[in-house]
Amino acid sequence: MLYDSLRKKMDYYDSVVADIKKRLPEFPNGYLKVSPAKNKCGKNYQYYVRDNKSDPSGRYLPKGERAFAKQLAQKEYCGQILKTAEKEKKRIVRFLKDSDENALLNAYLKMNPGKRILVEPYVIPDDEYAEKWQELKYTGGLFDEDDSVYYTKRGDRVRSKSEQMIADRLFDAHIPYRYEFPLVYDGTKRIFTDFTVLNKRTRMTYRWEHFGKMDDPKYRKIFFWKQSVYSQLGYTQGLNLVFTFEDNDNPLDMRVVDRLIKRLFL
Repeated sequence: MLYDSLRKKMDYYDSVVADIKKRLPEFPNGYLKVSPAKNKCGKNYQYYVRDNKSDPSGRYLPKGERAFAKQLAQKEYCGQILKTAEKEKKRIVRFLKDSDENALLNAYLKMNPGKRILVEPYVIPDDEYAEKWQELKYTGGLFDEDDSVYYTKRGDRVRSKSEQMIADRLFDAHIPYRYEFPLVYDGTKRIFTDFTVLNKRTRMTYRWEHFGKMDDPKYRKIFFWKQSVYSQLGYTQGLNLVFTFEDNDNPLDMRVVDRLIKRLFL
């Protein structure tokens, strides 16, 4: 997680640097000088423009040129941000170069396999973590006799063709998931999430609900109820909660599913 965060910060700094380098030529020439002044209303400031930094005084800028003063101040600020961002980028590059993000994992992997099976490691490989996550035993929702029958490639029974398609997309991408894994709320009540999905790389778990009958008023009430429950439990859509929708006129777009899987789980 630390290394992913640092790489994202690097990308952010790169965008800041590129934006400022693009903006700097647009600012006017000159340097802003500020002198404190007092008037009847209290403390105020007087602004001067200097052609170069060695100029001791500069030309006074009256109120009518306040926009010009703002441009000079913004230019100075952007210059400081540029220096700071480039400095921070260099620090991150040095850290990533000198550090091994897999150091703790490698200490485990270098052990003799016969010894390795006897220890409780601090860090385990992603695939091993996912395997243990997937092995958890639980009781999902029950099916009624008249419920439709759909089976996924993994062999799970699901409640709709769309759920089957989502499950198969996850399975084909080798992404661990649990179907209708229960979530407890209000002490003893349970809600059965359609898919609980693991990102092996970040070890983060997501809840994914697919609402397939949004043209049905009674079904929409279920959606609002579930949305309320997840909100009470601290889940946020787009962060650790996923909603997908369809109705009779708008079937599930699998391109949307593929984009979600790529963005959140791979």
